[in-house]
Amino acid sequence: MLLTAVGIYFLSDWPQQIAGMVLVASLSGLGMVLMSPFPIALFLQWAKAQDSSK
Repeated sequence: MLLTAVGIYFLSDWPQQIAGMVLVASLSGLGMVLMSPFPIALFLQWAKAQDSSK
């Protein structure tokens, strides 16, 4: 998602319009959130809790 946002930003003139700005901001924000390690840490914590409950 982040790479798509960067590609749209640099390779087209669509980010100069309001809809393009919203799309680039949304894609880059979601891409950075998905790359962050916090959701992975939450998943690992949940998985360990499931394993210890057996």
